[in-house]
Amino acid sequence: EALKRADPAKGGGVYAGPLRLLALEVYERMNRAGVYCSLATGQERRDVPFATHNSCTIEMVALRPRWDVAVVDEIQLLGDAHRGHSWTRALLGLDAREIHVCGALDAAELVEKLAKRCGDDFELKTYDRLTPLKCLGA
Repeated sequence: EALKRADPAKGGGVYAGPLRLLALEVYERMNRAGVYCSLATGQERRDVPFATHNSCTIEMVALRPRWDVAVVDEIQLLGDAHRGHSWTRALLGLDAREIHVCGALDAAELVEKLAKRCGDDFELKTYDRLTPLKCLGA
C-alpha cells in the first residue's frame, strides 16, 4: 500500500525484501497496476524503461536516488548474524521522504531508537493480518 502512494514526480518508490520471489511478486503487481517498476535481485535484473519504482532484494537496494517512499520488509532480520548488515545499510542509508518498515513487532524498539538517534520521526502503526496463518500438520 505504501508504494502505491509514492509520487513519481518526487522520486517514486522502492521495495526491499528478503527474498527474490517477494521482490518479483511486487515487481509483477506494480507493473500489472500500470506502475513502471524495475527489478533487481542477485540472480536477475529487469530494467523497465521510464520506471519510477524499483523492487529488489535487500542486498540490491539502491541507496540513491532520493525516493519518495521506501519499504523495507522483514525488518526483524536486522538482528540476523549473516544478513542483518543489509537491513542496517538500507534503514540507515536510504534517502526517502518516508521509510516504511514491515515485520515483527520485536524490532520496533530498535528501529525507534535508530530513528531518534538519526533525528528522524518514528511512528508505529500496526495492521491486522489480511490472511490467517495456518499450521500445516506434520
